[in-house]
Amino acid sequence: MRTLLLTIGMAALFSVAVVAEHARPAHAQAKGHKPAKEAAGQKSGGESDEKIADDLKAFCTKWMGFLETRERDNKKGIKWENRADGVAGHYVGYSKEYDCTMKERSSNGTPVATIQYKEYVYQKTGTSRGEAEQAEPSVVEATEVTEIFRYSKGQWVY
Repeated sequence: MRTLLLTIGMAALFSVAVVAEHARPAHAQAKGHKPAKEAAGQKSGGESDEKIADDLKAFCTKWMGFLETRERDNKKGIKWENRADGVAGHYVGYSKEYDCTMKERSSNGTPVATIQYKEYVYQKTGTSRGEAEQAEPSVVEATEVTEIFRYSKGQWVY
């Protein structure tokens, strides 16, 4: 009977030890302590921080390419207005310089990033529409823009 109780007791003790070995210790829950998987750059979604950062660089390059296309289309679609001193037209454009930054993960662990750039309102003027079309644009307004993105299902989304 004692052998049976000792065996049951040892089995229970072994079970507790196995569970404890796989559980995250209380001291490791403090900020800065990460499970081995996270410490190695792996996150719960299976994506490494390096891959997420590389995907962000590519995403930001693509985003700025969209803005370049939009600016080109805006130039083609200028609405010209006649004035007493000639013709003027406005269009929206974007800076070539930008800052693409990974932020601290959200409270649920989702990677978050921002891209910052400037949006410009350009003006072209001239004594005639032809002259205005050929004129160098001048900036009449500049706005600092910050876009926020999240990483979901293996890709950056707006």
